[in-house]
Amino acid sequence: MPATAALLKPQSHAAALSARRVRGIEGHPMTAELQSSTDESLMELLASGRQDALASLVRRYQNDVFRFCLHYVKDAEVAKEMSQETFIRVYTARERFDVSRRFKPWMLCIARNLCLNELKRRKMVHMETLEEYVSTAREDGNELLKSPSDAPDEQLMTGERHSALMAAIDRLPEDQSEVIKLRYFDQLSAREIAEIVDSTEGAIRTRLHRILKQLRVLCADFIEEV
Repeated sequence: MPATAALLKPQSHAAALSARRVRGIEGHPMTAELQSSTDESLMELLASGRQDALASLVRRYQNDVFRFCLHYVKDAEVAKEMSQETFIRVYTARERFDVSRRFKPWMLCIARNLCLNELKRRKMVHMETLEEYVSTAREDGNELLKSPSDAPDEQLMTGERHSALMAAIDRLPEDQSEVIKLRYFDQLSAREIAEIVDSTEGAIRTRLHRILKQLRVLCADFIEEV
């Protein structure tokens, strides 16, 4: 089954109704126009009836959305379902999308809400541990942190300090873990995080600063314990 068709395979009656409307997207080749279009332009095209614009968005973001959902639900099959539902929601909201907003944070906000609702339903609201993040990052061939200016000290990523950082993030409250995850593992900016969690850029920067200070204290405490 083609990747896009598999992603849009319906899992419910409501999803089926929306998915039927986009089931023809695999037949549309990726044109130069679509390849060079911004996400927001693709949403405008989608709203005007260009279903191949949805195919372009799916191809562009399906892996990112899957990994994003996997961070929350920690189950590949559930993450696949959440990814599928995210793009179906994108399609159903095509005419309501505000093109003055950036598409990616808006899309990830949809994915986040779907994942949190699923976790609440299953009574499994918890975040992935840093050990699992590290494993995922290595498998993907990505660096754990890409040295943003407010990142924890580089020396924390070696030896005992690496272990201390892992233990410290694992001890953080869920809301703080989420912000750290979005910043350092999904590599989102403070502005993008603010859009996803319904906050402000300034508030997110303040939270990140406080959390990083807290991590340094927790790391020091952990090293003393061992």
